[in-house]
Amino acid sequence: MNRRPSTAGSADAGTLGTALSALWETVPTGMRLTYFSRDTVPAQYRDGLGQRRGRPLGVDLSGLPEPIHKELAWCIFRIIELGGKVDVTHTRMLARWLADTVSDLGSRAPQSLAELSTRDWQQQMALSVRRRTDALPGSATAKDMRQQLTRCHRLLTAAYDTRPWWLREVWDPNLDPRIPQRVHEPRGRHSIHLDRIATGWLRGGAQWHCKVGLETGALSWGTAQLRVDTLVAFDVFLAGRDVPGPWLANEPTEVRMLMLDYLGHISARRIDRPGPRQGQPLSRARISALLCGVEQLYGFMHDNRDTAAAALSEPGWRRLGSHHAVFFRRGEKPGRQRRTREADVIDPGAFTQIMAGIGVLAEEGGLGDEQAMRILMLLARTGRRVNEICLLDRDPLLALDKPPSAIDADGLVARLHYQQTKIHGAPDTILVDQETVAIIRAQQQWADRALANRGPGTTPKYLFLAARKNRNGDRPYSSGRLRQLLTELARRLDVRDSTGSFVDFQRTHRFRHTKATSLLNAGVPLHVVQRYLGHLTPEMTMVYAHTLASTHEAEFLRYRKLTADARELTIDPRDLYDMLALDQRTDRILPNGWCLLPPRQACTKGNACLTCDKFTTDATFLPELTTQRERTLQLIDQRQAAFHARTGQDMGEDNVWLAGRHQEQHALDTIIATLQQTTPADGHGPAVRGAGTAARAAGTSHGGQERSNAR
Repeated sequence: MNRRPSTAGSADAGTLGTALSALWETVPTGMRLTYFSRDTVPAQYRDGLGQRRGRPLGVDLSGLPEPIHKELAWCIFRIIELGGKVDVTHTRMLARWLADTVSDLGSRAPQSLAELSTRDWQQQMALSVRRRTDALPGSATAKDMRQQLTRCHRLLTAAYDTRPWWLREVWDPNLDPRIPQRVHEPRGRHSIHLDRIATGWLRGGAQWHCKVGLETGALSWGTAQLRVDTLVAFDVFLAGRDVPGPWLANEPTEVRMLMLDYLGHISARRIDRPGPRQGQPLSRARISALLCGVEQLYGFMHDNRDTAAAALSEPGWRRLGSHHAVFFRRGEKPGRQRRTREADVIDPGAFTQIMAGIGVLAEEGGLGDEQAMRILMLLARTGRRVNEICLLDRDPLLALDKPPSAIDADGLVARLHYQQTKIHGAPDTILVDQETVAIIRAQQQWADRALANRGPGTTPKYLFLAARKNRNGDRPYSSGRLRQLLTELARRLDVRDSTGSFVDFQRTHRFRHTKATSLLNAGVPLHVVQRYLGHLTPEMTMVYAHTLASTHEAEFLRYRKLTADARELTIDPRDLYDMLALDQRTDRILPNGWCLLPPRQACTKGNACLTCDKFTTDATFLPELTTQRERTLQLIDQRQAAFHARTGQDMGEDNVWLAGRHQEQHALDTIIATLQQTTPADGHGPAVRGAGTAARAAGTSHGGQERSNAR
C-alpha cells in the first residue's frame, strides 16, 4: 500500500486533523449525524438525498473511525450545499466497504480519506471484499464505488490543499471560489486538469500564464481551457525528446528545427475520439489552434521571463530569447479554410419542417424536455448564439421607453437582455415581439414548478436550468445537452432541404446565419443588422452578409438591361449574371448600373460610364439615374453662368466640356424614358431595398415589417 507523498498540497496527520476540525465547524448542527436519511436530516437538505424506489434507505457511518466519519459526513453536507444530490444507495455501500477495509488493515489503516489516492483506496476495498466473499466486486459495482469515492476525494483534496489556487493541479471553480471568473461564464462549471501535463516546467508555465490571464481578464475560463489543451498536445510531443528545459534548445537554429518538427507532428495526427471523423486528419483550424497555443504561451513568457522565473522558481525561463517570441513564419501555420456561408442558411422549406416538428422535444413519447423546445424556439426567432439563450437571466425582459398606450401589441413590445460573453462592449439587448415574451413567460412558470419543493427563498438565477446537480437553481441549461437532443431530433424528423440534402440543425449557429440572411434579404440596412446581431463593426456583420444566390439571381433577372444608348442588351440575362459574378465583382458594380468590362482589362473612361459601351443598367437604378440627370442639368447651368460672368459671352455648343455633358444628358434622358416605359417580366414593382443603399426604392411590405422588427 502506497501512502500519498507529502507535498505542498497534502499534509501530515496532525495538519489534517486541524484542517478537519475547521471543516467540521462549517457543518450545521443538524447535519452532524451518524445516520443520514430523509427522516434524520433537516428539511432544507432532505431533497438532497437521492432516493430510489423501494424501502427508504440511509447512510450509516457508525463503523468508521471518527476522522473518516467526519470527512464523509462533511462530504454529504458539502455535495448538498453545492446543489448536488447524494446517491444514498452507493454512498451507503461505500461507507460499509470503507469500514471493512479499515478493520482489515488494523494498525496500518489510514485515518483520513486523503491519506491514500482514489486508486489505492479502490485496490484496498477490492481486496477486503475478496477476503469476505472469495470474489472480486463486479465491474459495475466497482465503477459505482470509484465514482462516489472520487467525488468525495476531490472535495477533501481541495479543502485540505493550502497552496495558492493556481498552483493546484486541478482547477475547479465549483470547489474553489478564489478562482477568478466572469459573472456569466458558459464553461464555468468545467474543471481544468493541469495534471495532464507531465513535464513539470511546462505545467508550471501553463499555471502561471493562465493565472495571470484570468486575473487580468486577458483570458476567459473557456480560453484558458483551450490553452491547456494545446499544451497537453505539446507535452506529448516533448515526451520523446531530450529537451533541456523551458528554453527548449541551446541554439536558436535548434529551437527552430524543434518547432518545425512539432508542426509536422501535429499535421500528421489523426482524430482518435470515437465518432464519424475518427481516424481522419485534424482540421486546419485545429492544427492552427494547437500551434498558436504554444506560440502564445512562449510569447507571454518571453515578455515576462524574469517575473515568471521568480514566481515559478524556475531560472530556465530567463533563457528565453527573441527566437522564442515567434516560432512560425508567415504562411507556415494553416489558415482557416473558407467555406460557403450559404451552406449555413436553412432554406424556408426545411425551416418550416423543423418548426412543425419542434414539439417532439417536449412530448412524453418524444424527448421529454420542455426547456429544449423553448430554447430552440428562441434560437429560431431571435438568432442569438446558443450560450446567450442558455445564460438568460431569470427575468431577461426590459420595458420599452414608451407609455403602455403607445406600444403596439402586434409589434415590438419589450427588450430582451442577454449575456454578451463573446464580444466585450458589444450590444446586449434586442427588441422582441409578443410571441417571444410568451415563450419566456411559459419557461418562467415551468422553472417555478421545478423548484417548488426547494422551499421558500429559492429563486433560480437563470431562465433555463440545468437538470442535474442544480438544487439551488444557480446552474444554466447545458448547451452540450441541447445539441445532443437536437441531434436526435434531426434524426427523427429527417429534415431535407430543397436539394434533398439532410439538414443537421444541431449546429445551432445555422439559426443565427438564417436570421441574419433573412434580415439582409428583406432589405434591412447593414448597420441595423449589425446592432441586432450584437457586433461592434460592420466587418463582423459582413461575415453573415451573404445574401442567397437565388435571391441575387432572381432580383437581377427581373429587369430589362439597357446599354448607355438605351438599346436593350442582346446578351442572355443568365449568361450576363454569370459573367458579372455579382458575389465576387463588387468593384464593377456602379451606383447606377454594372460594368461589363472583363476583369483583367483596365478602364480608360474615367467616370464617363454613360458614354461607354460596356455600361448596362436596369429599372432598379431609376432613382440613382434620375438624381444623376438632375445634378447634370444643375452642373451645366452653374458652369454656363460662371462662364458668362467671366467672359461676358455664352458658352458655345462646340465647347468640349459642354458637349460631353450634353452627351451624358442625352444618354440619361433616353435611358430613363425607356426604363419608365418598361416593367419587370413578372409584373413586380421596384427591387427590394438593399442594405446601405439609401436612394433605392422601398421594398415589399414584408421587407418593411422585417426592418421594423430589426429595429
